[in-house]
Amino acid sequence: MIFEIEKLKCTEFFPTTKRNKDFYCCKVVLSPKSNNYDRFILQQLIKKGTFLANRVNPGAANDAGLKRDYNRILINSIAGLTAEYLWKAFLNLTNIDSLVIETEMEDVAQQIDLKTIENGLTIEVRSSFPRNGLSFAICHPEYQFDIIGPYSNGYKPNEVQKNFYARTLYPFDFNQFNDKVENDNFIVYLTGGATWKMFENEHITVKKTFIPEDEITIDRLNTKSEYLVIPFCDALDSIDLFKKIKS
Repeated sequence: MIFEIEKLKCTEFFPTTKRNKDFYCCKVVLSPKSNNYDRFILQQLIKKGTFLANRVNPGAANDAGLKRDYNRILINSIAGLTAEYLWKAFLNLTNIDSLVIETEMEDVAQQIDLKTIENGLTIEVRSSFPRNGLSFAICHPEYQFDIIGPYSNGYKPNEVQKNFYARTLYPFDFNQFNDKVENDNFIVYLTGGATWKMFENEHITVKKTFIPEDEITIDRLNTKSEYLVIPFCDALDSIDLFKKIKS
């Protein structure tokens, strides 16, 4: 498992980009074919993700009518848990004592969370699959991706739902995940995020209606919902988010 800090200069990819500041993200390279530790970690995450998917949608794997939804939930579960594990590893990487741990799973349909050990601040981790690559997702002037914040229907101003929102990008098509996760050079990007205070700033937030790619809630899997989001042009990169969480 290799962690590398990678710099994106968006103007080199898209001259009209809205991201004028360099963006630093953490590239994680895993090699489950040739590295025993990587293989063990990913096998455990696949096992845990399968258990989670079966609890979210029991019996669906054997139901032809629900099999497509089950397969999506299964991949979302494994990808979400992998994203959580890698953010935890990254945030704990330079600390003698661990900085964050996983939260207790009280509801299998809730989004993946971490929390700081010292003061219990929560970090929501969400992931997506930009098939056009990392630079497109972060730098494109029109179709850049976002930091996904709170579900808008439950949003209340000044009420902290999560303290931080972290973003993970898998730079390939969703349907390639099962193959990628079992082979060497499995690449995952930890691409920054936002603080709750940033979501209170109406100048950088947008209300967007969509179905998140990593949705595991059956009721919302096929129904668009409204979320508060912050486009990557206004988001914290991985180094800035790390500093915010650590401080």
